[in-house]
Amino acid sequence: MNVEKMKTQLLSLADTFKDKESELTDLDRSIGDGDHGVNMERGFSHLKDNIDDKDMASLFKSTGMTLMSNIGGASGPLYGFSFVKMSSVVKDEIDKDNLKVLLKTFADAIAQRGKVELNEKTMYDVVERASEALQHDEKVTLDKLQGYADDTKDMTATKGRAAYFKEDSKGYIDPGAQSMVYILNALIGDE
Repeated sequence: MNVEKMKTQLLSLADTFKDKESELTDLDRSIGDGDHGVNMERGFSHLKDNIDDKDMASLFKSTGMTLMSNIGGASGPLYGFSFVKMSSVVKDEIDKDNLKVLLKTFADAIAQRGKVELNEKTMYDVVERASEALQHDEKVTLDKLQGYADDTKDMTATKGRAAYFKEDSKGYIDPGAQSMVYILNALIGDE
């Protein structure tokens, strides 16, 4: 994937999050503070005015900085930090091998910044499993990503705002896991 295509994919997330805002807000209202959908929509709506597409590294870095400045809660720093980290390993033409490196970097950044592990009902559950699948040369489709998010439904949250709900957090998809589905789908594209 080249810079133009990736820019289009990232900018399309503004429409995605506009469409999914109420879904994410409802999920977050169930086990959080109810602002995840609004935050994600706000963050990505600012992208078109702040994106720097002179090369792929600039594209990722400007995306990260924009998300950090415009998404509230924990998601802004987590997604923003991750895009900035990915900017240091992204190539100007993302091929299968570079995509593996990108997703591993994304997962590691979330783990490092969020101090999370697998099965704690967070966005990390989606990005780490997607990264592992790519490492094993499995195709990562939107359905597969959604399956990873759906798996968080049966987990008990031990991190983030949802952790306050303890056992009552079961039965809901983690909002961050759901937003991660859309972001990864944009990054992976048609692989």
